[in-house]
Amino acid sequence: MPFDSLCSRPRAMFRALALSALALALGLQLGLGGLTPALAATPKTAAATLPVPIPLGNLLPQPQMVKAGTGQAPFLLNAQVPVLAPEGLAGPAQSLAQTLGLRLKLAPSSTAGAARIRFEQDPSVGKVAGAYRLQIKPDEILIQAAENSGAFYATQTLLQLLPQEAKLTAASAGFELPAVDINDAPRFEWRGIMLDVARHFHDVRRVKRVIDNMAFYKLNRLHLHLSDDQGWRLAIKAYPKLSTVGGRGDHSRPDAPAQFFSAEDIRSIVRYATERYIEVIPEIDMPGHSGAAARAYPEFFDGLVTFNPAKPETYRFIDTLLGELVELFPGRYIHFGGDEVWVEKTRWAQMPEVLAMAQDLTPAGQAPQMKFVEAEFARRMVQLIQKHKRVPIGWDEVIAAGLQDNMIVQWWRMDHPEMVLAALKQGQAVILSPSDRMYLDYAAGLGEPGAPWEGNTGGPVSVEKIVAWEPMPVGLSEAQQEKVLGIEAPLWTENVRSESYLEFMLYPRMAAVAEVAWRQQAQSEPKAFVKRLAPHIARWKAQGVNVRGNREDAHQYRLH
Repeated sequence: MPFDSLCSRPRAMFRALALSALALALGLQLGLGGLTPALAATPKTAAATLPVPIPLGNLLPQPQMVKAGTGQAPFLLNAQVPVLAPEGLAGPAQSLAQTLGLRLKLAPSSTAGAARIRFEQDPSVGKVAGAYRLQIKPDEILIQAAENSGAFYATQTLLQLLPQEAKLTAASAGFELPAVDINDAPRFEWRGIMLDVARHFHDVRRVKRVIDNMAFYKLNRLHLHLSDDQGWRLAIKAYPKLSTVGGRGDHSRPDAPAQFFSAEDIRSIVRYATERYIEVIPEIDMPGHSGAAARAYPEFFDGLVTFNPAKPETYRFIDTLLGELVELFPGRYIHFGGDEVWVEKTRWAQMPEVLAMAQDLTPAGQAPQMKFVEAEFARRMVQLIQKHKRVPIGWDEVIAAGLQDNMIVQWWRMDHPEMVLAALKQGQAVILSPSDRMYLDYAAGLGEPGAPWEGNTGGPVSVEKIVAWEPMPVGLSEAQQEKVLGIEAPLWTENVRSESYLEFMLYPRMAAVAEVAWRQQAQSEPKAFVKRLAPHIARWKAQGVNVRGNREDAHQYRLH
C-alpha cells in the first residue's frame, strides 16, 4: 500500500502494518536477500512532510537476524517517551535522546506501564564487539548490548527506521514503529574508510560529514592520509615548516596557499569520531611519497621525494614527529605507508652513505641491493612506532621488500594476492583493500570519471561489484582467518578537489562497503542490493548530499 494512503487512514494503517509484518516474517523465512521492502516508522499525521524512513527489509548493513512481531501493535514514539539507561550505556543513550529530543534518565528502572526506550547492559547478547539486540514492542523499545559500541549500533538501526529529521517536540504527533526483534553483530572488526586529504585538502567540516555517514552505516575506522608529494596537512610544533611550507599546493595547484589541520582541528575530529565509535588512524607516508616534507626539510631527504634512510638524523626527525602524532591521535594505530618507493627512481644509488648501508644489508658475495634498504627503513619505522606504544600499519609493499616484523599489513595491490598469504604466514594481521574492489576514486560506472589506473581491471568499482565480493581468501586456517581484521575502502583525491565530487564518489558506495564488512553472508546479490539501496539514496538526496543515483548523475563531472 502506498505510504501516503497509509498516512491518511489510521485504522487501515494499523491493519497494513500487521499484514506487512506478517509478510516480512514470511519473507525472512525465505532469506533476506529477496525480501520485499516492509514499512518502517509511519508519521501519525497525514500532514507530515518528512521523507519516508528506511523500511525493515532495506536496512543497511543487513542485520544478521530480523523477526517481525506478527500481529503486534506498533510502538508509538512521541515526545513523552523517556530514554532509560544504566550508567554503563550512558553514552549511546544520551546520543539517542539528544537526536530525538527526548529526556534521558540514568536509572535501571523499567517504569512499568509507561512507553519507554530502555537500554540494558547484557553480556549474553554476544561476545563480538558491536553485537546488539533491538526489540520494538507495543510498550517499549529495548536495546541490549554488552558494551557501548553495540548499543550505539542499535541506535543507528533504530534511526534508519525513522525519518531523517525525527526530533520530537510536544506538538509532534509522533511515529509508529512496527514490532520487530533484531539480533545483530558485525562480521569483521575492521570496517574502514580511508580519506586522502594530502592530494587535495578536505577540511574539518567535510571530514565530520564523512564521519556522520560512516557512523550511520556502522563503519568504525577512519584512516586519514595526511602527507604525500602534493601536501603536508598537519601542524607539528617541532617542525613548523612541514605545514607552512609543505602544506602549500595540491594536486591541481602547486602554488595554492598552505592548507592543513591545526592541533585543535585534529582534536575536534578525533573527539567527534570517538563519540560515534570510530577510531581515527593517521598515516604519514614514508620513505617515498614524501615530497611535501622534503620541500620543508630537504636535509633529511635524497634531493627528490624520498627520505635518506642512511642518515641517523632522519630517524630522530621521525621519532620527534611520532611523539607529537601520538599526542594528537590517542588511538591504537599509526600507518607509516611504505608504498611505491620505486628505489630505481630515488637517488639512493648515487648516495655513498646509502650504498654503504645497502652493502652492509646485502648477503655477502652479492652486489648491493636497495630492496634491503627499503625493508630496513620499514623495520625501523615499526620499531619507532612500537616505541611510542602504537601498532604499526604499512601497505603491502613493505613485506614484498622483505619485512617480517609484527605489524598490520594493508593489502591493496590486487595483482599481488600472494602478499595476503605471505603476511598471514609471517603471523601478521591483514586489512583487505584491493584496488579493483575497494578503491572509491575509481569510476562507479562505465564511461564515468574516475582514476585511470589499474583498479579499472574487471570494470568499474560499482556498487554491484563491491557487494558481490567475498573478502575472506579461500583455504585459510581458522587461525589465519582471525588475522584478517577486515576491509577498508580508500578514496584517493588526486582527482577529487570539491565537496560535491567527494560526495559523489563516496555515496552510495560507502553503504556497499559497510554491507560487505558487516554481514555474515558475503556476496550480496547485486540486483537485490541495488533495490534495497534505493531509499538510502532518496534519504541522502533529501539531506542535500550529492549522491550518485544513476549514470546521469555523473555527467556534471566528465570534465572535472
